Amino acid sequence: MPPVIADDPILSSLWRYWDMKRGRRRMPLRRDIEPSEIPRLLPHLQLVERIEGRGFRYRLTGTAIAQGYGFDATGKFTHEILTPARHKVASRHYAMVFESGRPLFARNRYVKDSFLTVMISRIILPLSLDGESVGMLLLGHTFATPTAEEQSTADARVEIEGDDVEFLDPPPTLALVSRTPIAAVR
Repeated sequence: MPPVIADDPILSSLWRYWDMKRGRRRMPLRRDIEPSEIPRLLPHLQLVERIEGRGFRYRLTGTAIAQGYGFDATGKFTHEILTPARHKVASRHYAMVFESGRPLFARNRYVKDSFLTVMISRIILPLSLDGESVGMLLLGHTFATPTAEEQSTADARVEIEGDDVEFLDPPPTLALVSRTPIAAVR
C-alpha cells in the first residue's frame, strides 16, 4: 500500500481493488473493473478518456465528486469546465498516466479570497482496453476540510502551484540485454 494513501479509506480501498485486478500485469483491463464489486466506492470514482485532437473527457463522474465540485462533469471535456490554469494541471496529470502507464497520486488545494476551502486527494489509475497501452483512466477522489493550521498558511498561489504529485509505484526497471555471449568476450 502506498503510504500517501494508506490512511484514506476510499483511496486505499480503490488501490487494493485496482491492484488485485491487475495481478501481475502493469494495469488491469477496463473490462476487469466490475462496479457491482465496489458499490461503496462508486460515488468517489471517475472515468476519463483521451479523445485524439480534443483532449480529456470525463466519461463518468460519481455523485460524491459531483457534490464536491458542485456539478456533474460527465460527458464534458476538461477545457469546458476547468479554469485554464486547472485544465493545464489536470491535463498534465492525465497525460503523465497515459504516457507512463503508472498510477499517480495528486493532492490539490482550492483557495478563495486567501482562504483554503478544500483539499482534494485523488489517485489516477491506468486501465487498458487492449492489454498493452493505457486506454482510459480510473480516478478516485476524496474531499477534506483543511485544518486551522492549513487554512492559516493558504495563499493564492497554492491553488495551482501547490499540487502534491507522486507516482504510487516504483519506476520500472530497465532490463540490460547483452547481444554478445559472455564466452565470446574472453
